[in-house]
Amino acid sequence: MSVPKYPGLLEEVEEENYETAETMDPKLYRATTEGEILEFVMAMEHVAVDTHHDTLASCVQLGPQKTTILHIATSFGHHEIVKLICKDLPFLVADKNARGDTALHIAARSGDSLLVQMLIHSDYKEGGLGEKNEKGNTALHEALRFGHEEVARILIKKNPNMPYSLNLEGKSLLYLAAEAGFVTIAKLLMENPVGNYNFGGKTENKSPVFGAILGRNIDVLNLLWERDQSSFNLRSGNGKNPLHVAVCTEYTEGVNFLLIKHHYFAYQKDKRGFFPIHSASQKGLIDIIKVILHHRPDTQELLATRGQNILHIAARSGKHKIVDFMLKMPELEKLINEKDADGNTPLHLATICGYPKLVHTLTRDERVILDLLNNNLQTALDIAAEHIETEMASFQKRLTWMALRVISAPRSRQTKSIKSLNFRVGNQKEKESWNNKINVILLVATLVATVTFTAGFTIPGGYNNTNPDQGIATMLEKVQFQEFVICNTLAMYSSIIVDVILLWAQLGDTSSTQVALKLAVPLLGIALALMSVAFMAGVYLVVSKLSWLANVVLFIGTNFVIALAVLLVPLCFIGSSNCRVFYYIYYYPFLLVLYTVGI
Repeated sequence: MSVPKYPGLLEEVEEENYETAETMDPKLYRATTEGEILEFVMAMEHVAVDTHHDTLASCVQLGPQKTTILHIATSFGHHEIVKLICKDLPFLVADKNARGDTALHIAARSGDSLLVQMLIHSDYKEGGLGEKNEKGNTALHEALRFGHEEVARILIKKNPNMPYSLNLEGKSLLYLAAEAGFVTIAKLLMENPVGNYNFGGKTENKSPVFGAILGRNIDVLNLLWERDQSSFNLRSGNGKNPLHVAVCTEYTEGVNFLLIKHHYFAYQKDKRGFFPIHSASQKGLIDIIKVILHHRPDTQELLATRGQNILHIAARSGKHKIVDFMLKMPELEKLINEKDADGNTPLHLATICGYPKLVHTLTRDERVILDLLNNNLQTALDIAAEHIETEMASFQKRLTWMALRVISAPRSRQTKSIKSLNFRVGNQKEKESWNNKINVILLVATLVATVTFTAGFTIPGGYNNTNPDQGIATMLEKVQFQEFVICNTLAMYSSIIVDVILLWAQLGDTSSTQVALKLAVPLLGIALALMSVAFMAGVYLVVSKLSWLANVVLFIGTNFVIALAVLLVPLCFIGSSNCRVFYYIYYYPFLLVLYTVGI
């Protein structure tokens, strides 16, 4: 037996579905969509004649999505055609399309109350009030989902005793009414059997109380409290009570209402171990925290998972604005240096997560103790330094380290000795990390040396070709030329020194690597800055006869050199000296970088 050359293609062909879709007579379809009643009647008679049927009822046609003429007329809002069909072909009212929708579903979704009344007053089973589509929605579900209050009222009054069940999402009619904010409809549902529902199983996730909170309607919430307070005790699938939900949806009015009616909500945890105030802190909701603390000031003492207070949670989430707000509240002062189960203060957590702006906010407060140790005997600076010493740190982590260095944060004695020992002993992964850093800097330094060396022999303006100054630069006496030569020379020699230092680091022992990098990085920064100045001087010299262009070059170059210095000063020099004077010099360039990048 031969093997097919393209077996996958053959299998695909064998699995093809050759089913033919339904089709409707084009004249009938066009007449129904356009809404011309006479053309519609003529088209129906034409179809009956062509198909050799004696009655219209026996020649019903379906569209590709199993839509009848009633579905089509309803979706286009053609009242006269719908009225005629309901009178002559009432059985079509119960027909469903491919999605399980009857014409009443379509009318309810569109909010057309006149169409809805025509359909429910037809002679066929009250217009299909209880029929469900593929999502388990009746027409009343659809009216509430799409916010059509008048349509919902019509459907309820048609049969108040209609037994409605939950849809496939587990949503009851009362939940949908609460979510839509329909107070009148909610009352109708609660006063009539039509609104009956039970809370078993997954419906706990769809409590009407949660619907009212999501719909942000205080009147519905108040109605539910008056009629059925027990429903407020239900939890969501992740253990959230109504106050948690109100906090997470940033519904301040609902938070205030719930705290007044049932303050015990504030003292209940969800499955994550969060109290509502912790959820507010995690999301950075200042107004909601104010409301909670106003009603229940002792909630500030509540601890979440791992013994973390609200300031811990805010710091862990990187919410610097709410941390700043909490620092300004005298009653929360005791939380500032509080430790969690791992011994971490809010400053430790902000450092671990790498939030430089938040770290800066905390370190500006004199009440924050910088030398507190966690359970690993680490200060915040120890953690930040560990990030940049043992891995290729992200820019965010490096800025976090800088935020601590600019205010001269201390390191622990234990960590210093441990790090020193670990560095001497070293492991292969750490050595590779240091070697990668050295190779990157070595590559850049070599590139700078090559560029500046080349620029030294291709000077602006060229050389004299005549005696007695043959071989001498034509622009030798220009100030900008002298500036170009000096800066280019210094940049080249600085980069060469960096190359030599790093070669020694590669050839020497591991303990010399840190020292080499401390020397090499600042020198490379100087070389890059001088190379930039040399470029600016050379271009300015070449175009100096066109004054406006020369000034533009000078303006652009000066601004970029300043920006380069702002970036390089914190990168190259922070941490290389313990002199207090240097921190004042580095502080403002660091702040500029920090608030420019906005992290």
